[in-house]
Amino acid sequence: MSGIRPLTLEVNGKRHDLLLDTRTTLLDALREHAFLTGTKKGCDQGQCGACTVHVDGERVLSCLTLAAQAEGRRITTIEGLQKSTRRELEEVA
Repeated sequence: MSGIRPLTLEVNGKRHDLLLDTRTTLLDALREHAFLTGTKKGCDQGQCGACTVHVDGERVLSCLTLAAQAEGRRITTIEGLQKSTRRELEEVA
């Protein structure tokens, strides 16, 4: 059964309160609703890995994961990794 429902995602340490169709993939939620376009849509079948994000530190193919499955979990995209790397480099320098 599909429908629209509120959903809160924690992405790169920031809270995103979204209103999504229950069938929305994590990839589409990130790109189209949270406007984080670093995660790419490649094959849309989980084969190429372009949509890979970390959910609670584990590698996840966001094109095969419903956004609702990630609610209440820490999501890190390439944008979040970029910020972490920059901070680490500044600390070393």
